[in-house]
Amino acid sequence: MNDSRQPRRIKSVDRAFDIVEALRKNGATTISELAEEVDLSPGTIHTYLTTLESRGYVQSDDGVYSVGLFFLPMGEHARANTRLYEAGRSVADELAEETGEAIHLIVETNMHEIALYEQFGPNAVGQEIYMKNQGTPKRNLHCSAAGKAILAHLDDAYRAEILDDYSFDAYTQSTVTDPEQLREELATIRESGVALNDEEQISGLRAVGAPVLTESGVEGAISLSAPVSRVQGDRFESTFPNHVRQAANIIEVNLQAT
Repeated sequence: MNDSRQPRRIKSVDRAFDIVEALRKNGATTISELAEEVDLSPGTIHTYLTTLESRGYVQSDDGVYSVGLFFLPMGEHARANTRLYEAGRSVADELAEETGEAIHLIVETNMHEIALYEQFGPNAVGQEIYMKNQGTPKRNLHCSAAGKAILAHLDDAYRAEILDDYSFDAYTQSTVTDPEQLREELATIRESGVALNDEEQISGLRAVGAPVLTESGVEGAISLSAPVSRVQGDRFESTFPNHVRQAANIIEVNLQAT
């Protein structure tokens, strides 16, 4: 049955992005590998790749293809024109220096979490993991501190849409995968103003996050992550939560000036 609520889509554009996303996920890839990945004939794949390569969005080396460098200025343009980046970058830098840990500015788009900006203090761990994840939108709003902080403060209807459509993947044994349990936790987050991640996304790491709120809603979140050995007791329950809440408040003030 044709659902009139569904927006019209251009198949060729969908296919082009399927190819680009496959290149992003798999790295250097041959035409035959891409054809299997996106279920198109090698000839059709070659036509798409030739078109994308002529525009600089795909590059090739001896029959192996990868994402082109023209996406780099495109991504920088998108980030630079995001209000949260402009208002929160220096705050993240200061918090990383003050605490020595990893600080993340996170936004939600299309039901995915995207790292807008990250800064690593002198004691921070996991830089390689975080840098790798920067290039891939994640459906992990349910298990990251920043993601839960955002999810808790979204419009009720949109949050319900996400939870109804979401895949609650278990990243560790501590990941909450029960929607009702998550809903209860989100209600607690709205009351406290802070979200916790107790090894729910990466074993051995804890995180605390706070939403960045404006009159129009939640702009994103700022979070701090560190090894469990350094985030225990008061640090996990009050010290670091207070740090990220204060940082979020400063960003909110900065946003009023943009």
